[in-house]
Amino acid sequence: MSFEIVLMPAMLMMGVELQTTFRDNACLSAIPAFWAEAQKNNILSKIPNKINPNVTLGLYTNYTPDFSLTSGQYSFIIGTPVDNIKTIPQGMVAKEIPQSKYAVFTAQGPFATAVGKAWMEIWQNKDIQRTFTNDFEWYDSNSTNDENSIVKIYIAIK
Repeated sequence: MSFEIVLMPAMLMMGVELQTTFRDNACLSAIPAFWAEAQKNNILSKIPNKINPNVTLGLYTNYTPDFSLTSGQYSFIIGTPVDNIKTIPQGMVAKEIPQSKYAVFTAQGPFATAVGKAWMEIWQNKDIQRTFTNDFEWYDSNSTNDENSIVKIYIAIK
């Protein structure tokens, strides 16, 4: 899978956080359940100071030093970019994502299948040197739940 390299400016985001791990494939059930709960509770509508209400981020962050596909933990935050984090609603977290260089992969096609396939290719890609700091999926008006979905996946690199 091809990718492009971009330098993203720093951004602030706010949302809800899940602590998970790849150990015993825990994340493969925890993350979809977390998304469903966030949608059911209409979490994004409760976030103040949104920059663009049509953008949702799925941020992978706070990787433990022993992180791998068989050990370690990380956080997954569902949220959106905001212009300030002065007021953080109860139960939410704020995260400052520093300016970073990213390999950007495009998942295109049937929504769930395309995103899953892109991640499998990212994990197998030996051409990028990941930093395991802040990786995120960028969902916007092109990220539809149909055959024509487009989701950008940003992988922080050295």
